[in-house]
Amino acid sequence: MPLDDIRYPSGFGYKDLVAWGSTGLIVFDSATQTVIKTPFNQENGNPIQREREIYERFTELGKHQGILSYHGEVEGGGIRLEYASKHDLQSFIQREHVDPGLRLRWMIQLANALAFIHDAGIIHGNLTTSNVFLDDGLNAKLADFAGSSIDSSPLLVTVTASHEYPGNLLSAQGDIFAFGSAMYEVATGKRPYAALSEADIQSLFQKGEFPDVTSLGSLGHIIRTCWDGGYEDSKALVKDLEAIRDTPDMAFEVK
Repeated sequence: MPLDDIRYPSGFGYKDLVAWGSTGLIVFDSATQTVIKTPFNQENGNPIQREREIYERFTELGKHQGILSYHGEVEGGGIRLEYASKHDLQSFIQREHVDPGLRLRWMIQLANALAFIHDAGIIHGNLTTSNVFLDDGLNAKLADFAGSSIDSSPLLVTVTASHEYPGNLLSAQGDIFAFGSAMYEVATGKRPYAALSEADIQSLFQKGEFPDVTSLGSLGHIIRTCWDGGYEDSKALVKDLEAIRDTPDMAFEVK
């Protein structure tokens, strides 16, 4: 859609635009230091309605510090969310030098968030570093639930090939598999099989063939366990990551 054709929420314009896609846009509200995510029109509203429903579920359960804060619905079918001043994790790790301790902290924060959303009956469905955001304190916040599943409803998103579980996508293992790929990217700076086509990646995953992670030590073992479907839930994943954190050398080095 050409920029001139974008319909902004009342009181906002191009100068406030943070991001936009095929179905909606995000604008920054400087007065409240929040963002508004809104559909282009009612026909595009279903994913954001899904996201609102999911955030309301989280609110009922007491929220979680590892998820962008929800500040309610806005006129026109949009939602208001916490503003993550350091933007998405994928961009951050590409432009900044980050020590292993901070990278591991992000992994633990996200694994805890994953455990929370699964307990809430939510499957994220497309967990990548581009759907994780960083606040002023460089804390990781899981976001973008517009395509997610609630109470086993169908996903409204196409899963990124390098993160796509070759099994049931509506299972906790589907998200944990994707989390393994996200951890791989955080540790190495690139997505699994980044040079291959989507079809080739899917074929390898179907055969149980994954990138070599032995050089990542204990973290590599955790990543491989995610890919192999070895975690029944995210709580066990959190425990294993915390064990690495409590090891003096943390058992892995950033590549």
